Amino acid sequence: MKKDIILLGIQGCGKGTQAKLLCEILSDHLYFEMGKTLRALTSNNNLIGNYVKGIMEHGDMIDNYITHYLVLTGLHIVKKNDKYIMIDGFPRLMEQADFFIEKEAKLERDFVVIQYVLSKEKAIERLMSRAKLESRDDDTLEAMNTRIAIFENETMPVLKHFEDMGKLVKIDAEGTVEEIFEATKKALEL
Repeated sequence: MKKDIILLGIQGCGKGTQAKLLCEILSDHLYFEMGKTLRALTSNNNLIGNYVKGIMEHGDMIDNYITHYLVLTGLHIVKKNDKYIMIDGFPRLMEQADFFIEKEAKLERDFVVIQYVLSKEKAIERLMSRAKLESRDDDTLEAMNTRIAIFENETMPVLKHFEDMGKLVKIDAEGTVEEIFEATKKALEL
């Protein structure tokens, strides 16, 4: 796969799990997880860390100037190292999608978007299970509902835009990890 890869889907759809599996077979792709990167910032008790933490605890969207800078940095790193990027959880807003498309074109890169399709009910069930296993400040029911509403209202139009561009591949995320991974490999022709 000689393209950058974006993994999107409702929270709890298994993007991170699939990304880890893909990293095992795509040695020329470097993984960038927006959520984990932002959570790392929140561990710093400073201006930026505290600002990002406050937003994430409510499940709200981080300002574009922060996410854009992080993604642009990632794109420059992979280009400099003659690699590709696999992005988990970005873009989620139309402004972010426009930014990404513009930067990909400017850097003469191409990309594919994988959407993991999962029902809202199943997503909440998975998120509640994850909340019991992991200690994440953003896995409260209030934050989950906010993130799901953002996905439905803001990210779905982004996915439609990518579909209209011919860049989107949809994968059913209701199955087992192995079934979803096989479908992902098939979609990426791996």
